[in-house]
Amino acid sequence: MTAGMPRESYDVIVVGGGVHGCSLAYRLAVRKKRVLLVEQRDICSGASGRNGGITGEGSSLFAGAGDAVYALTSENLRMMSTIGDELGIDFQLTRPGGLDVATTEAQWDHLQQAVPVQRAAGLDVHLLDAHEARKLEPALTPDIIGAKFARGHGHLWPFGLVHGLAGAATKLGAEIRTNTTVFNLLRRGERVSGVTTSSGQFEAEHVVLATNSYTPLLLPELPAGSIVPARGQILVTQPVAPMLNHAFGTNFDKEYGRQVPGGPILCGGFRRLDEDEGLGHYEERVTLPVISGIAGCLTQLYPALKDIQVVRCWAGIMGFTPDGIPLIGPMDGMPGLTLSAGFNGGGFSWALITGKTLAAQLCGDTVPFDLSPFRPGRFAEKGTAWNNPFTAGEASRARAGHEV
Repeated sequence: MTAGMPRESYDVIVVGGGVHGCSLAYRLAVRKKRVLLVEQRDICSGASGRNGGITGEGSSLFAGAGDAVYALTSENLRMMSTIGDELGIDFQLTRPGGLDVATTEAQWDHLQQAVPVQRAAGLDVHLLDAHEARKLEPALTPDIIGAKFARGHGHLWPFGLVHGLAGAATKLGAEIRTNTTVFNLLRRGERVSGVTTSSGQFEAEHVVLATNSYTPLLLPELPAGSIVPARGQILVTQPVAPMLNHAFGTNFDKEYGRQVPGGPILCGGFRRLDEDEGLGHYEERVTLPVISGIAGCLTQLYPALKDIQVVRCWAGIMGFTPDGIPLIGPMDGMPGLTLSAGFNGGGFSWALITGKTLAAQLCGDTVPFDLSPFRPGRFAEKGTAWNNPFTAGEASRARAGHEV
């Protein structure tokens, strides 16, 4: 302990001020737990504030992962429709449905295989031919093959939701310390008992790392490659008249976009044109090949956008896992430590239910979901050979996780 620095105690310390950390802090505060949330920058300043703001039920790339993913993300989508009233906020949620557009035979074959699996799991998804897809989204190029339509999917304003959760947590008694760096975890024997930070040393019965890509920096015990930083890049255009009725994805979820209130169109993707496909990089920097690829994708899908101007670009750092499945729950062999990290770019489709579920678990309640596929210690047993569906077909797929 550093001399002269305060030492305080809490029920739960949450590290990370993104959507997952703030969701959990809010749910714990509802349960009247004494909560400290620590964030090294500001609330929603990392990946949560730099993403596309698209939400829905688990990607079709999870079709082989069993029902656990769909159970959590379906409940998360339901909660999205009620959380605004619960918090008394407007985070610009709209749920017109989402389109997964196929422009190649391989993409179309994948959708044809995935949709029956998703429907069997209870998801309201439908295959559309090119004509049907363009009836829903007339601005789409006539060159598409077809699309999957996911009823109820939508998009939102990330800052509005995350700050709403943080504000509600504070009103209920949670303490939030921003611009505070966590240096390391405190230990009492095998048990994790708190954190050492730039503002002092704090103890708690439980510590939760909602730190996504930064988790390995605080937890060297994780097998190398369990969570890998993945740089994502996004551009936004000048405002245009209403044109995109639905958020869209394409190319096995690698590219995505939506039209935001006021008219700008946001589009991201093309990690494969970044250095090392964006994997292993913590620098929040845009690169010309990626931005050019995104612009090309946008104008290929929506030819009417070919003459509009790009006004802003940015990068954010996501946390990817070898199998594409997040790490949720207690850390094996480290009592007192829980993880909520590695959401592979889809954190807003998980955060509300994950926060509620982990809060219940930390309070000793039985949770109604199967969390076994998300067990943080699984990579110590099965290794970290890279088989992430969100990078399938890229050079990274053939690498061992620790080499990424």
